[in-house]
Amino acid sequence: MYYEVYIDVLFVKNLCMNVMLLFLTAWADQSVVHMLRIVAAAAIGSTAACLLTIFSASLTGPIWLFASAVIAAGMVFFAFPDKKHILTRTLCLYMESFVLNGILRYLEQFYSLSGIWFAVFSSISVMLLTIAEYILKNRRKENERTCSVVLYHGACRILVDALYDTGNGLYDPISGRAVSILDHTVMEKLLKESGKENLPKFIPYHTISERGILEAYVLDSMEFLTPSESRWIQHPMVARMPKEHGQYQLILHRDLQPS
Repeated sequence: MYYEVYIDVLFVKNLCMNVMLLFLTAWADQSVVHMLRIVAAAAIGSTAACLLTIFSASLTGPIWLFASAVIAAGMVFFAFPDKKHILTRTLCLYMESFVLNGILRYLEQFYSLSGIWFAVFSSISVMLLTIAEYILKNRRKENERTCSVVLYHGACRILVDALYDTGNGLYDPISGRAVSILDHTVMEKLLKESGKENLPKFIPYHTISERGILEAYVLDSMEFLTPSESRWIQHPMVARMPKEHGQYQLILHRDLQPS
């Protein structure tokens, strides 16, 4: 049993796939794209893949896998001038290649992917991978901006889910103190169970769509809980949230984010 392999077709297919995968890797890693480097790296990888296919009959499985890994690492090495993250980028390239090939193999069950159809379906697959990576990156960024915070005020202690908001630049106009925004229900419970006399402060605010006055209070302390350590802020100022803000009960001021 034997297969006919057209090296020129195999080279062009691999070249197109490699260019797409290297662009995806650069996008996922937020690296600077060097067009000539990526095309050159894709051509080197495509040439090596063709040679690997020609001699695949005489290679054992482990050697073939090792050679594939060397080709992937070589493409990453030539495509990106910064060599610090070569292992991470190689793994990213491998994973994207695995997923993309899986999608194309699945589609081949329904239609022969050759010529223009290969370009169309591979482009659609790359677009789907880009969307998936975009969603994952956004979720990762949001996770980096969230934490658990314990609010202390008098006899009351409440644990809340908090979000660092770079758009929250609200300050007390008199003291210049940074003001975070607290959920209405949590605020009511905190004031009621504190056992203290709570004197409100009134903070003017304005957004693109509205403006008004927020009722604010100075708490005893605020504890930030992280996997490695806890961080305290004494006498933080929090204002009553004017409307619901999804799953986060506390919107932290941008100045409170650790550097």
